[in-house]
Amino acid sequence: MKDTAFYRKVKILLNGVRSYGIEHCREKNPNKLLTDSAEWEEFMLQVHKGFFMTQKNSIFMLQKILKEQKQIKSDLKQARRNRNSDSIKKLNELLDKIKYQEMVVRKAMDSIAWQILKYDLTVMRRLYQGHELIDITDSNLESELRYIDKYLEENPTGFVLISDLTSFVQVGDVVNLSLQKGIQIIELKEGKKNGEIFQIIDTLKEIDCPYYLKTTLENMDKKTREQFVREIKQIGRGLEVSKTINEGVGTDLFTGLSVKIDKNEIELETFQEIINKLLQECDKKGYAISVIDDCLLLGVYEIDKFPSIAFDIWVNTLEIKMPIVDYRRSIYDPLGFPVFLQPFQDKYILELIQGKKIIKMTIDIEKWLKSFEEDGIKWRWLTEKETARINSKFKGKSGIFSLNKRGLELESKEGKKQHIGEGIFSRIFTGFNTPSSMKKILIKAFR
Repeated sequence: MKDTAFYRKVKILLNGVRSYGIEHCREKNPNKLLTDSAEWEEFMLQVHKGFFMTQKNSIFMLQKILKEQKQIKSDLKQARRNRNSDSIKKLNELLDKIKYQEMVVRKAMDSIAWQILKYDLTVMRRLYQGHELIDITDSNLESELRYIDKYLEENPTGFVLISDLTSFVQVGDVVNLSLQKGIQIIELKEGKKNGEIFQIIDTLKEIDCPYYLKTTLENMDKKTREQFVREIKQIGRGLEVSKTINEGVGTDLFTGLSVKIDKNEIELETFQEIINKLLQECDKKGYAISVIDDCLLLGVYEIDKFPSIAFDIWVNTLEIKMPIVDYRRSIYDPLGFPVFLQPFQDKYILELIQGKKIIKMTIDIEKWLKSFEEDGIKWRWLTEKETARINSKFKGKSGIFSLNKRGLELESKEGKKQHIGEGIFSRIFTGFNTPSSMKKILIKAFR
């Protein structure tokens, strides 16, 4: 999709995710909205209208983008066969650009998911399976759209999220949200085989016969029996995750262990306001820098006015071991905080997505780790072998954090041990949580 058309449509997505509900509701007073149930219901109706508008536009954009991706990949294969190095380079650059466009659209849909899941990362991790993203040009979106129409007839103020449009919701076909029932994760009954399977499930609910299921399975051919088992597992996953989300307790889908979502979370500090000030300062002189908690280096650059390589030189001068993070890479992080929800002006969010302004960050990890010693926490670098053994247990999901293939282990005064996960740094570099807040989370985990 051409840049001009793409970013014009991204601006519309941004409005649907952030502003539509506020702009179209009758009551503008936040206190009245929170105390008047009728006004709150009207507000939610308008918010969900904005979400549906974003979802509809995202479907259109993703279908166009993914078709373009397929064509570029086909052209790239041909260029490789012909050993045309110039064409290969240009097509790879174009593929990178179109992939970025895809992830921007999916991150807009992630923004909706974050809001309906109340920004709770512990909940969202239950929904992410580490699978490849779904190509919606090959999926049956018509069934989801028919389901939405039917659902809204019974729940006019509700919302239905199509899972395949996001980058992290990988349990269930759709996620329902209503004021009455909360969150529900639903597998749809589309397709002849699926219809037969769901009919068996419905019959099981109605009759009390211990032999019905056994006899039915014996009469199935092998392929249908395998599909039946898959559907049962998928339904079970959806029910289990719904239970965990709504009740705060459940079973982890990967380990089978009991999980409890702690609703008494630590109030995390952020440096979002500092970045907001740096963005404003950048407007004036083309760059702005800061240091957070004496260990996190931060730079904002307007690329037409000042080269961002200045940040790299600063970091290299200090001999910091951690890689430099370009904030735009957060678009590719399935559980990264969506840029659409950052508390910045729309103008700045669009400039960050377009790459007109660049945020670069890194952390002096040795200095951060030494701050743990003040609380009696020991730390050590694991060996490459120890790190590989731990990461092998994560089944496709990102494992523990590692630098030069070596992870980190923390040990409390009582001898309890834990490893630092990738999520800690994702929260710093995408959610802009301070390193000191992440330290609090890690220390609390020992209790």
